[in-house]
Amino acid sequence: MNYKRNLVPQMASQGWHSATVNDIREGKPAKTKMGLSDTALTSFTTDNHCLVTQSFLMASGVNFTLEKLIDITMGEGDEEIDLESLVGKRCGIKVEHKFWNDRVFANVVDVCSLDELQKFGSNKSTISTQVIKDLDDIDFGNM
Repeated sequence: MNYKRNLVPQMASQGWHSATVNDIREGKPAKTKMGLSDTALTSFTTDNHCLVTQSFLMASGVNFTLEKLIDITMGEGDEEIDLESLVGKRCGIKVEHKFWNDRVFANVVDVCSLDELQKFGSNKSTISTQVIKDLDDIDFGNM
C-alpha cells in the first residue's frame, strides 16, 4: 500500500521566523476601543513550511502592525496601496501561541525586515517547528 505525503503545515513554534506573505484578503470586522475595524486576513508561510494566518486591524489608531508590515515590505510613502501587492513579499514574523476555547493558536504579534531578523547579535532567529500532539505537553505559563 502506498501513501503520498504532502507538506501539511504544522503549527509554527513561538519566536521569530523568516516568512513570505502568501495571501491577503478582507476579514471579518473586529470590535476595538475605537469602534469597529475592518481587518486584513493575512497568511504567511515560514521558511520551514508552517502556515500562520493573522487578522490585522485596518482602522486608524489600531493598525500599527499592518502599517509596519507595509513599511517593511513596500517602503514608506504611499498614502494608499493595494494590499494584494503584499503577496510574495518576505519579512520576519514573531509568533506567539495563545490558548483560547480549548485550542492553541499561533498569532503574529510583530513583524520586522529580513535584514533586522538576520542582524549581527540579534536575538531574533528562525526556530524550528514544534509538533503539538497533546495539550498536556504545552507549558501555558509562558503564554
